[in-house]
Amino acid sequence: MQGWVHNRFNLEEDKIIEKAYSFPCPSCGGKLGYSAEKQKIACSYCGYAEDYSRANDELIENPLEEAVLAAPKQVVEEIGKKVFNCSGCGSKFMVESDKVKVSCGFCGSDNVNVEAFDHQYIKPAGIIPFQISKAKATSQFETWIKRGWFHPSKLKRLAVMEDLHGIYIPFWTYDAMTDSNWQGQAGYHYYETQRVRVNGQWQQQQVQKTRWKSKSGSLRHFFDDILVVASHGLDQNDINRIFPYKLDQVVNFDPKLMLGWEGEIYDVEVDEGYQRADKIMDRRLYDLCSVQLGGDTQRGLHVQSKKYLKTFKHIILPLWISSYRYQNKIYHFTINGQTGQIGGKKPISPYKVAIAILAFILIILGVVLLAEFLKNR
Repeated sequence: MQGWVHNRFNLEEDKIIEKAYSFPCPSCGGKLGYSAEKQKIACSYCGYAEDYSRANDELIENPLEEAVLAAPKQVVEEIGKKVFNCSGCGSKFMVESDKVKVSCGFCGSDNVNVEAFDHQYIKPAGIIPFQISKAKATSQFETWIKRGWFHPSKLKRLAVMEDLHGIYIPFWTYDAMTDSNWQGQAGYHYYETQRVRVNGQWQQQQVQKTRWKSKSGSLRHFFDDILVVASHGLDQNDINRIFPYKLDQVVNFDPKLMLGWEGEIYDVEVDEGYQRADKIMDRRLYDLCSVQLGGDTQRGLHVQSKKYLKTFKHIILPLWISSYRYQNKIYHFTINGQTGQIGGKKPISPYKVAIAILAFILIILGVVLLAEFLKNR
């Protein structure tokens, strides 16, 4: 966590902050921690609680090129927490230094080791504190696991949740101005009446045809806060399932808000994160240009885009992560620590799928038979 305090953009070149943070309770001297239930910084011994600042004036965009070109320095992580490296999945995360047993929240492995870092980490600009407590997250899971007709009926009774981890996950946000030129063909449907032979009889039918028109144009668009997970331990598609985070609630980064919680250190560097954001922006630009092209159908749409004024922020977002066991198989799931939105996988019952398919076939067959009956009356 020391590296999170050391900011390559704001501090002198060789300056390293060595002072460890300690936040004793001003009432009893006990250990303070952030409480998701109270949404305050609280003492678990005497009940003392204090609010945290909602200020967001330090959420400043940083030039992307400057970050990519900046040379790293050696900074050892240390602020009352230790950094662990999981040999199972490669995730790097922080826990309290006095924790005896440590297991990886991403893969469940107990095979983790303390790791010293010779790396300079970019300080987070902001954080969203946990708003979903562990009890609430557990309740959300119990509700979610019961939903869905295609899942085994026993799932709601037999699914056993493993240890639920509340983890602060690192993210990058990216902004960019874009100019795009596009060209393609828009197809417009029209219908012609033609005579066709059906069951030995000639009938008139409307046949769909398409008239193609070549078009081109330009688009200017500004992207604000494209959100990319900065962890190799989490897939972007898995994170997308629990979006959105309400980024208007991001506040200035305060280490107190991480007291008592695990926190992963980013292992997706800022330039690698931008490559992911670049693909997200390209897909959205294609869709926006497709809207401009118009038509009932399209073909051959090509988009060329230029991106500039690229900036980024490093923010920390709350996530509950765990897995559950069903019939000796492990299924992972995640819960948005701000909104409670769940993303995860559930087993599918082949019997229920077969019943649904059979029911669909019977319905179609019934419709066909009814149509034949009415036709021959």
